[in-house]
Amino acid sequence: MLSIVIITLIIQQFYLTYQFETIQAALSSTIELACSITNENSEPTNPAKIVWIRDDQADIVSLDSIITVRDDRLSILSMNNIDHQERILRITNIEEQDHGLYRCIHGDMTLNEIFLDVLIPPRIVSHSPEHMRMTVREGYDAQFSCTATGHPTPSIIWHVNGLLKSDTVTMDKNESILILHNISRFDSGRVDCSASNILSTVNRQFFLYVKYKPIVTIPYQLFYFRLYDSAIITCQVCSIPTTTIFDLFRPKQLNPIINGIKEKFDKSINQTCKQLIITIYLNDASLFGPYVCRARNSLGVNHAEFTLKGFRMIIRDKP
Repeated sequence: MLSIVIITLIIQQFYLTYQFETIQAALSSTIELACSITNENSEPTNPAKIVWIRDDQADIVSLDSIITVRDDRLSILSMNNIDHQERILRITNIEEQDHGLYRCIHGDMTLNEIFLDVLIPPRIVSHSPEHMRMTVREGYDAQFSCTATGHPTPSIIWHVNGLLKSDTVTMDKNESILILHNISRFDSGRVDCSASNILSTVNRQFFLYVKYKPIVTIPYQLFYFRLYDSAIITCQVCSIPTTTIFDLFRPKQLNPIINGIKEKFDKSINQTCKQLIITIYLNDASLFGPYVCRARNSLGVNHAEFTLKGFRMIIRDKP
């Protein structure tokens, strides 16, 4: 953004041009602030004296071609011609402290005023949780926050597992708060906080773990076999924290079944789920009937039921 007001003043033999500008510059960049005075009758060997002042700090930055403050980043570029004198204040490696008003004067006349607007990329200065991980029980609320600074003031947005969340976000000055209400196990995953302004975007990535009691599933609830068949049954459980008990039971029985078990093993599917694969040798009619896959963790117990039924053998008399 650049706004300029130009007023031409004729005082004695000097032609003075007054300007007010707003110049934006990014951190670490280089900027040149120009100021000049014209004199139709001036001699090149006797240039007009031009002074740069930091108006907000009341510091004299330069006197003609000499820098008067201790700052190696500052220098004056001088151009002395027959018709005008120019003193360009050059600032390298722009810092946040350079932000402010610079005034160029000649005697008691202001030749130029420049407001240097230093642009600062966003920076996330605090966040919660600090350790970037949160574990919450299913059905409860989860709260995250990010505080960002920068100029212009950065905007903050949130994504949960890649989906934009805006309806549960509140702002308090530079702090953005995300509240996830009544979370479920499907909310487990990544929570991203992004702070942006015209310069860049920065991110913080959180991980949300939702604790829930076991969820037990079986592909089918009814199986048909013949006597002396081997029935292979697969049960699956998902939970956080992991299950401490996962086995096959008869309904209302406290101990896992032993009779008829030919083979039994479990394997992990991922960090939260695993399978139990059981082979039952149906060498006795009592092994037919209902069964329960039961799982327990520190939050509770859950189960899924299935039934093994036998084929009816139909014997027809010969004609």
